[in-house]
Amino acid sequence: MKLLSIQNISKQYTANDAPAVNGVSFECERGEIVALIGGSGSGKTTLLRIIAGLETPDTGEVVLDEKPLNSPSVFVPPEKRDCGLVFQDYALFPNKTVQQNITFGKGAADDPKQVKRLIELAGIGGLEQRFPHEISGGQQQRVALVRALATRPTLLLLDEPLSHLDPELRDSVRTELLKLFRETDTTVLFVSHDIEDAMAMADRMVVMREGAAEQIGTPGEVYDRPVSQHVARLFGKTNFIPAGLLPNAPHSIPSENGTGRVVPVRPHQWRVSDRSPAFSGTVQSVTNRGSHREVTLATEHLALTIHLTEQIVINTGDALTVSCTLPD
Repeated sequence: MKLLSIQNISKQYTANDAPAVNGVSFECERGEIVALIGGSGSGKTTLLRIIAGLETPDTGEVVLDEKPLNSPSVFVPPEKRDCGLVFQDYALFPNKTVQQNITFGKGAADDPKQVKRLIELAGIGGLEQRFPHEISGGQQQRVALVRALATRPTLLLLDEPLSHLDPELRDSVRTELLKLFRETDTTVLFVSHDIEDAMAMADRMVVMREGAAEQIGTPGEVYDRPVSQHVARLFGKTNFIPAGLLPNAPHSIPSENGTGRVVPVRPHQWRVSDRSPAFSGTVQSVTNRGSHREVTLATEHLALTIHLTEQIVINTGDALTVSCTLPD
């Protein structure tokens, strides 16, 4: 069931600047987790602020649970929108305890049982009387989320929810957040520049570029079938093979230089094999990455980046033949 509808949203700060958001449209289903991803300046944070009511769009409509929040004749202020917003820096009150932070929001203190349940689900039980500086960054983040959820928002908005966490904390916190959202059936829209976070948490992605929504789809759809070389690169190193060299490839995209179409092939999709169509060349470099070796192969037509897990001896200067396996 559709919960959030974004229709043709645009925002331009000055007449001389390019639009920060340019004609973006998408929808969120109830209980869905949607990620806004893209590079710096792509418009994802501006769009989140428009939905929260912190920015006013120049054009377009925002409708939440069938109630217009923005339209040519309507503007609902942030405090009257049924949205919970968690800022990148968490914005906890340093002079209030964890319990006081959580129950600060409108109506949060009215249901102690719900607050207790959220605290238990978030794994922060026993911290209620501590102050923010007395708990870890991961715990602070969960306190901020519980504070937002305690007001029972229809929509939860998150700005870079994991950006301040150390790498060793990210995986565990990400898993805990996803469990919390699923168990509370929360509809979430979050901004992230971290593709791994978005792939792990989101049901769908909106890929932003220069203010526009370049591609919308599930993580699998966007990863396996990017609509452009830019989208493909967001997910890491990618080889772009002229479509004529892979005539049976299930998916190809326009080349950036406008000379035809190319097939995006991820480094892990190569295997040492002479199965047609095969690519032969000379190994230029071999780098041990732990789980795999990254090999640069110079072929007649192009240079390939390949991630090999096969236990074979490969050295710089060796001849090597590879083929690729692509998803249907």
